[in-house]
Amino acid sequence: MIKKSAKKSAESRGKKREDSRIAELQSQLSELKKLVSILERGKYMWESTFDAISSPVQIISKDYEILRANISLAEIAKSDIRKIIGRKCYEVFAGRDVPCTGCPVLVKSKGKKPSVSLLANKIFGREFEVSAYRYTGDDKGSIILHYRDVSEERRLQREVIQQEKMAAIGMLAGGVAHEINNPLGGIIAFAQLLKRDAAEYPVIKDDLDAIEEAAGRCKKIVADLLDFSRSSREGELAPTDLNVILEKVFPFIRREMQSLNVELIFDAAGRLPRVMARADRLQQVFLNLMTNACHSMNKGGKLFVSTSSSEGGKKVVVKIRDTGHGISSEVRDQIFNPFFTTKEPGKGTGLGLSISYRIVREHGGTITFEDVEGGGTEFVVLLPASK
Repeated sequence: MIKKSAKKSAESRGKKREDSRIAELQSQLSELKKLVSILERGKYMWESTFDAISSPVQIISKDYEILRANISLAEIAKSDIRKIIGRKCYEVFAGRDVPCTGCPVLVKSKGKKPSVSLLANKIFGREFEVSAYRYTGDDKGSIILHYRDVSEERRLQREVIQQEKMAAIGMLAGGVAHEINNPLGGIIAFAQLLKRDAAEYPVIKDDLDAIEEAAGRCKKIVADLLDFSRSSREGELAPTDLNVILEKVFPFIRREMQSLNVELIFDAAGRLPRVMARADRLQQVFLNLMTNACHSMNKGGKLFVSTSSSEGGKKVVVKIRDTGHGISSEVRDQIFNPFFTTKEPGKGTGLGLSISYRIVREHGGTITFEDVEGGGTEFVVLLPASK
């Protein structure tokens, strides 16, 4: 009897210990579930906050691998977040095989303070101010990159600088042109008189022809200078149909197109709003743009000209696109500068785009350009529609 009682007592104690252990495990499991729930909520809140940031943000490893990116960044990359995670950042956002020059990840890895870099993204046509911070969520040297789109800010800065530069050069050009014009007129007149007197001396006549031709080129440059310094505000503004203006320009450019084997494709918008303009000045702008477009296609191509309206009819848009060699990144910031040209010596004064820029600005509009996928350049002239 004693043995049976002892056995039952031992079994009872074992059962109690087992029940106690089960209760303890259940309590621990309950705590773990609470912790998991808290972690899941924290993860959800972190991801929601990360994705709610309107500016692009990403976390990059020291090997340039994208560890995490928010929705805003994926939208800029025009890709699903899942497709860019794990890829090299310079492949996704710069189309490169090696890290970008001045990469903020490289700069940050060499210093402790937050670094700020300015990156021009050629793929997406935007400029970003990129701030780099060391990521404290791991010990692998990862970097947080925060992008601020400064494209418009930088465009306005360049525009202000360009306008100030144009105004200063315009004043100088006008003064220089007037000073040179009179002596040039005398050189041409006396060269013509001497040619008449030297009709019996072919060698002398050839030399005088060369003098007259060179002076004529100078005269053309002076005329361009005067045109550059002249304000587009001279003359009366009138409601103008840009389709009609463009139709008037085409005959002037047709011979150039034929000689270069360029095909013109004109897409005119119906019921295009009028713009208040000086028709002859805008005609000069479009002639300059089309001439440059043709010259960029010396092996033939297509010239696309189109008109449209935007902002609910408040703006009128003219686009002139070529299939030429495009504009290299080295000269993009200089393209509207007076006297800047990529043409061979004697084939351009470098004032055409400067004059066009000034005319469009004085009509209250903008003139911009961008590379075209597959080759070529598209210039866009935006003018306010008449009320």
